[in-house]
Amino acid sequence: MLQFLKNLPEKLTRVTSGGKVIREIDGLRFLAIFPVVVQHLSERYERYTSTQFTPGNEFAFTHFVTNRGFIGVYIFYVISGFILGLPFASYCLYGGRKIELKSYYWRRVTRLEPPYILVMTIFAIAVVFMGFYTFRDIIPHYFASIFYLHNIIYKGWTFINPPVWTLEIEVQFYVLAPFLALLFFKPRSPAVRRALLLGFILIIMLLQQHYCILHQFTKLTILGHLQYFLIGFIFADLYLTEWKEGIRKHTVFNYIAIVSFIVMIVTWSWNHELINRIGFIVALFVLFYSVFKSTWLNRFFTLPWITAIGGMCYTIYLLHLPFIEFFVRVTKNIVVTHSFTINYLVQLLLITPFLLAVSIGFFLLIEKPCMYKDWPQRLKKSIQSRFASVKQEEA
Repeated sequence: MLQFLKNLPEKLTRVTSGGKVIREIDGLRFLAIFPVVVQHLSERYERYTSTQFTPGNEFAFTHFVTNRGFIGVYIFYVISGFILGLPFASYCLYGGRKIELKSYYWRRVTRLEPPYILVMTIFAIAVVFMGFYTFRDIIPHYFASIFYLHNIIYKGWTFINPPVWTLEIEVQFYVLAPFLALLFFKPRSPAVRRALLLGFILIIMLLQQHYCILHQFTKLTILGHLQYFLIGFIFADLYLTEWKEGIRKHTVFNYIAIVSFIVMIVTWSWNHELINRIGFIVALFVLFYSVFKSTWLNRFFTLPWITAIGGMCYTIYLLHLPFIEFFVRVTKNIVVTHSFTINYLVQLLLITPFLLAVSIGFFLLIEKPCMYKDWPQRLKKSIQSRFASVKQEEA
């Protein structure tokens, strides 16, 4: 059993288009998915438990910290900008392999759609059989979600699986990414490229503020979040130019990263004040930069289990909220004390191994096979092989 657990992270290693895994990115994916799970567990536990917790600073502090899951969403956006920007930046800066748009878009479809459609179909059927909605109610929301249009059509997230509202924004960026990358990576001067990106980010944030984009349904579209993806473009530029010979690390960045994360927790707000938003995005940039440049913190985020969990974050993201909804209804009456913090930590300890087990199974069976570019051909060959073996047995 111990040997199995020791070897498991290797089995969970993602398959990438270029064959190279940037371990820091998977570590950052772990940092992104963790606060999302923490927030949704906190919300559901507070909603379903009948326990009366002791009011006061302890409850207020834990409630405040555990309800900052949006931090993870923005880390995901920066990662997406970085990953999608890399091949286009490489082509523009060094004349690397040209990215064919047809293969680029097809890769996004074959990589992400099968797990997404399967999960959304299962959960749509589940909420009907549990009596929450009828098939007549669910069908239009299901198809709007499948085609990543629910936020736009209904001006709100889908009740089939609420967290996927962010995936609709990701898809909007996937569509725009090639054109944005060719625009921003075209200048030959690094200073011009980065100044252009920073200037565009500032303009976007000012326009968002002026037109109250984050206080309308447009906050559920790329219009409210494009700046985070462009931060990822800046890191793609740094990675290919400043860090191409290696990254010089320093101890001070360990503490800068921790302080930056705390600043993100403090500055994130539903009110979307401009000064807070600027402080947040600066701290997000510094955090991302410091994870690459740090020493022991970098070693932590590149540990096999951390990168393995981060590598299957898409699976965890798709499954975690319905899983928590079910699990908390079973564990909600487990009470240790009247301290919210202690009871919440107990819930987290109870749920985590089961959520990981379910996610690992789904990742290995469904998501990871879809990471291979030729998985449709592999599947076809596998089916043909099985049919051939059955015919031989019958003969």
